Amino acid sequence: MTPVLVPLGNWADPKKRRLLAVEAAATRDEDRLLELLEVYLFTKGRKKSATSPETLKTYRVAVRDFLAWAWPEGAKGPRVPILKATSDDLDRWVSELLTLGGHLAENAGPLAPTTVQTYLSGVRAFYRALAWAGAAEVPEDVHAPADPTPREERRPALPLSLYRELLRHLEGEEPEKVRDRALVRVLGEAGLRVGEAVALEVDDYDPTERTLTVRRGKGGKRRTVPLARGVARDLERWLRLRAGLAAPGEKAVFINLKGPRGKGKRTSADMVRRRLNRYYAELGFPRRYHGAHLLRHTAGTRFYKASGDLHLTARLLGHQNVNTSAIYAKMDLGDLRALVERLDEEEGEGE
Repeated sequence: MTPVLVPLGNWADPKKRRLLAVEAAATRDEDRLLELLEVYLFTKGRKKSATSPETLKTYRVAVRDFLAWAWPEGAKGPRVPILKATSDDLDRWVSELLTLGGHLAENAGPLAPTTVQTYLSGVRAFYRALAWAGAAEVPEDVHAPADPTPREERRPALPLSLYRELLRHLEGEEPEKVRDRALVRVLGEAGLRVGEAVALEVDDYDPTERTLTVRRGKGGKRRTVPLARGVARDLERWLRLRAGLAAPGEKAVFINLKGPRGKGKRTSADMVRRRLNRYYAELGFPRRYHGAHLLRHTAGTRFYKASGDLHLTARLLGHQNVNTSAIYAKMDLGDLRALVERLDEEEGEGE
């Protein structure tokens, strides 16, 4: 879904912008500081209005965590003056994230290096926003450590056997299962990101061509994705059922079926993740195979294995750089497993 840009208001005036930023930092006005971050990202950031809701959400959590560290809520004053934070201060914050964990209730326990890298990007953006307001300088030379785990091990694909087990689990006539089976196939076989899937609208599906139009992919990019017959069949089955369940005027393909406020309205990425994790738990999948994004990785490994063509894989997945798709050549353990099994057979023959 398109992020909602807060009104520029006084942020448009450079003099008022500085006064507002200084006052917000001096009074620990978290809402106002996050508003400044949002305005900056949408007006001055590299992607501007194409900034994804997921990026914005993560950056907001990162800044909230940093504020909780620099000026714990309820404290009379800051441990670290927000407008005068140095690279050494940010290094100490990063070190605590890696060893002790975050400073918000949802950030308990040490954070993974990749998460810390994202948090640091969010706080860097926050200080660029403060610099834009003329209220602070951007601390330089702050780096989060690289994750030693290879990317393909860090973010696995759901193995095909488990993917098929998940689809079997979602067979049935119940509206929730019909919806979620269609959603899983859009993620796991068409390769959409979860944010792209929940942003789909009914008119984005062309039943004649069997294509989905992703109008706002990552970076605001648009692409057309062809669907296999089985995926199209399950999606059309859901769309027929959805017609009698959607709230008046609702255009979203995937809607909530429960809840006093959200029933019949567009579902959220968080709701999708929670539902998928519930299914994984019911099926007893290992913990590493949880989350929504691993279904996109499943699609990516299958695209590459079937085609052997990184350019086609990149096009289907909406990757701007073909090198981004190269990870899918490493993710599938099937070839490695076949190799070690052949070695085992050869050893048996020598006995």
